[in-house]
Amino acid sequence: MSNNTKKPEADYTFRSEDDRPKKRTCLNCRSNFTSEGWGNRLCTSCRSRT
Repeated sequence: MSNNTKKPEADYTFRSEDDRPKKRTCLNCRSNFTSEGWGNRLCTSCRSRT
């Protein structure tokens, strides 16, 4: 049995420069958070409330 239980890191090399993880402003509460890409525009707390 393998002892490799760590989740592999995401490979962002194929994504556009604008679609990479970076600090963004939440569209709901306006707080700054680390976004996974351009489609992720709500922070974790706002996303869990909806």
